[in-house]
Amino acid sequence: MLNFDIFKQKSPKQRFLLILGLIMFVFYVVLGLAFIFWEPIALRLGAIPQWGRIAIGILLIIYAFVRLLSLSRRD
Repeated sequence: MLNFDIFKQKSPKQRFLLILGLIMFVFYVVLGLAFIFWEPIALRLGAIPQWGRIAIGILLIIYAFVRLLSLSRRD
């Protein structure tokens, strides 16, 4: 589970890096969902088959959660 004590007693630099990490988590999840569900990407990336787009989207979402877990483990 996430430890919400990471928001307490942070220096401005650590707080900025935490917020940047959370923004990047949201970015990767949205990008992964866009690869899976957004139709204009399918039209522009016509060389990639549908299973390839789904695989890329799933990998991006998994990568986002790995980054979130590593972000929560930092001191």
